[in-house]
Amino acid sequence: MMYCAAVTQSGRVAEHDAIERHANESEPDRILASSMQQLSLFPVEARSSIGVPVTNQTTNALRDGVFGWYHYVQDFHGEFALDWIRRLAMPGDVIWDPFSGSGTTVLASKLAGHASFGYDVNPLMVDVARAKTDWTVDPTLLDSDIDVVAALATQCAANLGPEPAATQFGKWEDYEYLQGQQLVAYPSDKVLYRWISARPLARFNSLLGAVRSVEDEPRRRFLTIAAAAIMMAAANVRGRPNVSYNRRPTIDFPVINKFVSQAHAMVRDYTRLRDLALPSATVLNGDARSAGPAVADVIFTSPPYPNDMEYVHQTRLELALLGYAHDATELTSLKKRMISSSVKLVYSQNAWQKSKGLQNERVARLHERINETLAGRRWGWNAADMVAHYFGGMQSVLKNWHQRLSADGRVGCVIGDSAFNGVRVRSDELLAEIAEREGFSATEVRVFRSRWHNKHSVDLRESVVILTKRTS
Repeated sequence: MMYCAAVTQSGRVAEHDAIERHANESEPDRILASSMQQLSLFPVEARSSIGVPVTNQTTNALRDGVFGWYHYVQDFHGEFALDWIRRLAMPGDVIWDPFSGSGTTVLASKLAGHASFGYDVNPLMVDVARAKTDWTVDPTLLDSDIDVVAALATQCAANLGPEPAATQFGKWEDYEYLQGQQLVAYPSDKVLYRWISARPLARFNSLLGAVRSVEDEPRRRFLTIAAAAIMMAAANVRGRPNVSYNRRPTIDFPVINKFVSQAHAMVRDYTRLRDLALPSATVLNGDARSAGPAVADVIFTSPPYPNDMEYVHQTRLELALLGYAHDATELTSLKKRMISSSVKLVYSQNAWQKSKGLQNERVARLHERINETLAGRRWGWNAADMVAHYFGGMQSVLKNWHQRLSADGRVGCVIGDSAFNGVRVRSDELLAEIAEREGFSATEVRVFRSRWHNKHSVDLRESVVILTKRTS
């Protein structure tokens, strides 16, 4: 079956016209405005009308609140997810996000009135999503916990002296001298020695020790995510998705004060929504190639793009300080469960993905073209192999989706292009083609954003690939 005209020449003209119209809008607004123009799979009267009405109160709690509790650069906008779920789902449908990340889809599903499941291999992100969607916690107890934790953490950190009122910066040329004061033992991940300075790390250790004293698991998780949300602000690095060092290291940071502000703000957001009688959201640790609910009706998700981004690396500091990955071995073990979206996520034990990917003629041609650009180079990573691994892995993902979706199951998959040495990878077209072979009909490819990449001299687009499950 042929898929959408959005990838034809006329579709590209329409796509660029839309971009021109929204040239003066902010990026989130542009994405949302573009998504609102998409065709629904169902007429308006048949779509889900249950869930939370969009009032000023709920809009503020979502856009400025719960969706933004933990900044994860790969997230799509909460309203974008909510809009697409309402377009894809019928009343009573169960929603599944196999790459749930920080929980945007499961939270949007809950607010739209649907039971949902989220799966992710990153244990930190699983807890972030659980904190956002577990509405069984008493906010009064949370407020009390925050005060108790802050007092205990302050007492434990007394040897460090009073917290500064604001971030204190130093000079990189003095860093080794300052680190030599032996204030704290570092995690075994040696990279973190420069990612975070000793004094902020010691303050975080005091805070996290106090958080661990909270016996109730949902409340402890909530407070843990509040601590995680401020960690990068105290670090010496910035610039997710590509981590780079700050011009000046952060020598000290008001960890406990920032935690108290963050946690109380989260409680306020949570209080606005928790009394709403809405369906459950279940978030579990699992690999999208094999894990999932027994059955679901709709998938709305965004897998890692094949853009050479090492997604686990984005949460390396939090994974170490919170005890999810104690050392390099545990971190590598986690990476090996990821879809190979980066050259640094290509492992020999997953060589089956490359073999499977190269069975697709278009992937094989891309592999050959990228390899040609690498000819004669004796160093570096192999982007060609990464592309083959990625689409071989995604073929297994699509097979798993097909097995678990109901008879009329629908998929909205947000995916983006990439380019390597001037060779463009049209991820949406390839994903649609592979999906056809795995038992789906690729109904449409809807482009919602496009940008010109100067380095590779190509336009790279992001799209929602719409799939429906074939039953024969």
